[in-house]
Amino acid sequence: MPSVLYRTDLVAPPAVAADQSRLIVPGNLQGKTEHFSVYLDPALGADGTQDAEGVLGKCEGDYATVAGYFGGLAAGPFNVILFANPGGAYHQTCAATDLFCDARTSPADGDYSEFLNVAEFVEVFEALQAGGWDCGMSNGEGLSRVLATDAYPKELDGFATAPSWLDSSRPNFVDRNENSDTNTPANGCSVLFLNWMRFQLNFTWQQITEGAAPTLAQTYSKLTGKNDGFRQFASLIDSQFPKGRPSGLLTDNPFPL
Repeated sequence: MPSVLYRTDLVAPPAVAADQSRLIVPGNLQGKTEHFSVYLDPALGADGTQDAEGVLGKCEGDYATVAGYFGGLAAGPFNVILFANPGGAYHQTCAATDLFCDARTSPADGDYSEFLNVAEFVEVFEALQAGGWDCGMSNGEGLSRVLATDAYPKELDGFATAPSWLDSSRPNFVDRNENSDTNTPANGCSVLFLNWMRFQLNFTWQQITEGAAPTLAQTYSKLTGKNDGFRQFASLIDSQFPKGRPSGLLTDNPFPL
């Protein structure tokens, strides 16, 4: 089943777009870097070309940053396929290196396509690391979202998940994973907990990423030697965002609090 990064301001997760592998042909190739080949649906015109140029200009820097988080792992090479996909981005499996990403036009926004690209290739690093981050579950989906957002915070609009968890009954997706990457409250819990570890507890993204484990609670335990992750996290969250009230949060990261 494809791994999907989808907009959460939609009524429901969108269906995965029809197979766009047909776009991976020489005539649609916009350029190559060491680790990426970027293809574009010609129907996107000049704005699509700008989007592709934006991805080509930044993908190697983002790759180097993410590879560093994963201890220098080497992933790829990747094909990035840009086309009109308003739901977001996807790839066919966690390890699949054909990354199908939305491209904006009127106006063009290359950072948006690169935000999606980062989220998808993070998941390939997760699969290579094989330490517990699983792109098909809420912990791995959470990591891909926070690392992409850390690189391109202005592009989160429409993809934020934290408010969905805050405005729910707040189930514990720290001690257990949701066996899905499309459960918005579960993803919201994951991104909040990861941002809490990064910006409240001040662990680095590399420490967190290399602390891979089957659950977020186990990652926390690796880093702290403690087993009270959800209790500490939830206590702080509840004190700042009381249960039963609309959170009003518009992002995935309210920390530090």
